Amino acid sequence: MEALDLLVVGAGPAGLSAAITARRRNKTVLVVGKEETSSKLTRAHRIENYPGLPGITGAELAARLRSHAQEAGAVFSLDEVQGITMEEGLYRAFGRKETYTARTVVLAPGASQHASIPGEEEFLGRGVSYCATCDGMIYRGRRVAVIGYLPEALAEALFLKEIGAEIVYLPQYRLPETPPGVRVIRAKPLAVLGEETVKLLRTDQGDLEVEGVFIEREALPADALLPDLALDEGFIRVDRFQRTNLPGVFAAGDCTGKPWQLARAVGEGQVAALSAVDFLAGS
Repeated sequence: MEALDLLVVGAGPAGLSAAITARRRNKTVLVVGKEETSSKLTRAHRIENYPGLPGITGAELAARLRSHAQEAGAVFSLDEVQGITMEEGLYRAFGRKETYTARTVVLAPGASQHASIPGEEEFLGRGVSYCATCDGMIYRGRRVAVIGYLPEALAEALFLKEIGAEIVYLPQYRLPETPPGVRVIRAKPLAVLGEETVKLLRTDQGDLEVEGVFIEREALPADALLPDLALDEGFIRVDRFQRTNLPGVFAAGDCTGKPWQLARAVGEGQVAALSAVDFLAGS
C-alpha cells in the first residue's frame, strides 16, 4: 500500500478539521480514531460558544464535521493507534487492527491517558478502560469503579449508570456535591488487582470488589506513542504552527493543553494540516 500524505490520529474536532483542510489541498488523508467522533462532543446537549452556530447540539456538530470530512474525501478507520515509529522517512502507526504508513502525522487524540496506578497498564483491555462509550455495555449489570481526575469524568460515571452498570465514583478532585443515585467514595486508588481480569481496586480507604475500572484523566500518553516526542507538563509541546519537535509530526486540540475549547481545537487542526502541507512541499 502506498504511503498516505497525512495520517490523522483522532476523530475529534481537531482531527476532523485537519482532515478537511488537508483534503482541500488535495492530500491523501486517513483518520484513525477509536470512536467515530469525540464522545465528549456528541454528549454535549447544547453548545453556545461555537462562532456562528449558537445552540447546536454536540451530536449534530459532530455529525456535520464528520460528514464534511467524508465529503471532502478523507478516509476513516475505526481503530486505536498503539504506537508510531519512523522507518526510512515514513511514519508507521500500529493500530489494534491494522498498520498505517504516512509521510506526515497530525496527533489529535484529545486529553488522553497515561498509566500511573500499579496494575493499570497490566489490566488494560482486561477490566481497565479509558472509554465508557466504547466499553460500557460490557459491564451492564456489573460493578465498576470510575476514577475521575477531572470534573468531566462524572459524565462518564453517569453514562455507565444510565446503561445499567453499578458504579462507584472516586473523584480525585473537589466534588462540590454528590449526584443523586451515585455512590461516591473519596479515596485514593493504590492498585488494580486481579488474575485474568480485574477483581479489586485497592484504595487508601480499603479494597473495592469490582469487575471494571474506568479512568478519566488529563495526562497524555504521547511519549508512549512516540517516545522521542517532547512534552510540556504532560502535553505535546508545539509551536504556533502546531509543529512538534519531530519532523513531519504535528499536534492539535486537547492533547496540546488548555484551554480545552472547541473553537481552539478546530483552529489548531487547520493550522496543523497547513503545516503538514508545507512540510510535504519541502518548505
